[in-house]
Amino acid sequence: MNWSHLRTTLWLRWRILVNRVRRTGKLNNVLFGLVLVLGTCICVGLFVLSLMLGLSGLPDTQPQGLMQIWIALAMAFLFFWMVGLVTDLQRSDAMSFQNLLHLPVSLGWVFLYNYLSSFVSISVAIFLPAMLGLCLAMVMVHGPLMLLSFPLVLAFFVLVTAVTYQLRGWLAHLMKNKRRGRNIIAVITVGFVLLTQVPNLINMKFLESNRAERQQARVELRELTSVARAEGPEQEAAKFEIERREQASQVEKNTREHYITMGTLAVPVGWLPYGVRATVDGRWAVGSLCTLGMLLLGAWSLRRSFHTTLASVVGGSSAGHVAVVTVPSVGRGLESEREAAADGEHKTLMVERRLPFTSETVSGIALVGLRSLMRAPEVKMLLLSPVILLGLFGVMLSGDSTQEDLGRFAPMMSLGAIAMGLLSIVQLLQNQFGLDRAGFRAYVLSPVPRHQILLGKNLATAPLGVGIGLIALIGLQFLLPVDLSHFFGGCLQLLSAYMLICLVGNMLSIFGPMRLKENTLKADNAKFKIILFQILSLVLIPITLSPLMIPAGVEFLFGRRDWAQAVPLFPLLHGIGLVGIYFFYRWMLREQGAILQNREQRILDVLMRD
Repeated sequence: MNWSHLRTTLWLRWRILVNRVRRTGKLNNVLFGLVLVLGTCICVGLFVLSLMLGLSGLPDTQPQGLMQIWIALAMAFLFFWMVGLVTDLQRSDAMSFQNLLHLPVSLGWVFLYNYLSSFVSISVAIFLPAMLGLCLAMVMVHGPLMLLSFPLVLAFFVLVTAVTYQLRGWLAHLMKNKRRGRNIIAVITVGFVLLTQVPNLINMKFLESNRAERQQARVELRELTSVARAEGPEQEAAKFEIERREQASQVEKNTREHYITMGTLAVPVGWLPYGVRATVDGRWAVGSLCTLGMLLLGAWSLRRSFHTTLASVVGGSSAGHVAVVTVPSVGRGLESEREAAADGEHKTLMVERRLPFTSETVSGIALVGLRSLMRAPEVKMLLLSPVILLGLFGVMLSGDSTQEDLGRFAPMMSLGAIAMGLLSIVQLLQNQFGLDRAGFRAYVLSPVPRHQILLGKNLATAPLGVGIGLIALIGLQFLLPVDLSHFFGGCLQLLSAYMLICLVGNMLSIFGPMRLKENTLKADNAKFKIILFQILSLVLIPITLSPLMIPAGVEFLFGRRDWAQAVPLFPLLHGIGLVGIYFFYRWMLREQGAILQNREQRILDVLMRD
């Protein structure tokens, strides 16, 4: 190993980082410094807070209770760590192997540096100081034997980060095929979100009944206690019943603790709380074995990850195996083409179809944009949030005892359901050219009128926005039923809301474009003022949709008048408003097209900037 080359490589990495920070501007540097200072203060504060809480609470805590505290800490860390993993599935190394193959630098050290860089995360910055503070408190309360808890915590972090690093490397290898990579991202994200929401749904569904049973048991226990204290013929029976219930409660508690202990032994990440309990009980050898086991698993995972990464960079598929290249059969491909030609059937592609009441240009832009959105994994993940929100609100409303009282405000609540559906795609609307990336050059070079480009973009997202809003209205109809005229008025309200949101999104896309990273909706080196502009612009959405509350307000004030009962005010007013908003939308679209033509070169510079 040449240490001078390693020092030079590390210095080069440091200079690249410094130059990247300087290039972002003075305001970003000041904000970065403030965030760094604030993060340091939070880490120190968490360490001190956990230390003080440990010193005050640990003396009265039993070993089983201490193990449950560490189980809660480990589970909380794993949850936030998995959130970060799902956010950025594919591994991106801090130092590229391919750029260092021609240098006399040990790739093992580079791999170790990349692995240690993966420690830099918000989850580690929050939980590691808190765990270390709790370890110090255990040393001060239970004696120097608890010094073994420090290597236990470090081994736990090594195990989690090593397995995660190997998993991300494996996913990066699979995602070389972009189509397969998109499916992997969508499936993992959907599975993780649904897995985390299942306990919440079960809890909301059955918590009410469990709460009632516990309340009934407490009432019966108070009655039995009062009977046991009073003299009478039922005193002995009451005492016997209280003793029986206490024994049953103790047996249930012991069984639950046994299952918890077995669970920590079965799962390697549970060796941290089990090792802490074993060390508190004086079984230091068991705690040391837990530390050794986690370190060995972490080292094995890193070794596998290193060999896989090295083989992938050099040209193999995995360590010790030679990559096999499969050459497709040309004859078979020609034969299939002849068979397709002989059939004489041509399947019309989605992008070749024609939308009614639109020009061929607008139809092509809309269908191409819709096809791009349907294939993008980031859009699939974005559409997951309204599905979960609608499910959660549906479960909450279905078990709400005030459901009948809310039915009177169902016409007003329709706008809230519509807004929740449209807000889920506002990230697409306010950066409509971000997903085009380099493809925006085609729009710049085309002779298409710019207002038609905006119309095609709005029509491309219409199935998503209008579809989610319609699903929200149908769900609201099942939970808070209204008559057919109000439901039809809600559909008209949905169309008006979508056109208003599109006008706001067009302006944001023109004045605040952002380049997006591949397979994500995260901005790539966006300026702080653009991000701030995008966030502050969310205030415009409620203001823009506020006129749509007028029909519901008019009906609420005058709906009980004799002349109003003969006229369906809600759908009528929304129909008039839809016509007015439509003509306003067409006029504004031409004005926004002229603005787009003046700023399209700046948008292209942002999307093409490295």
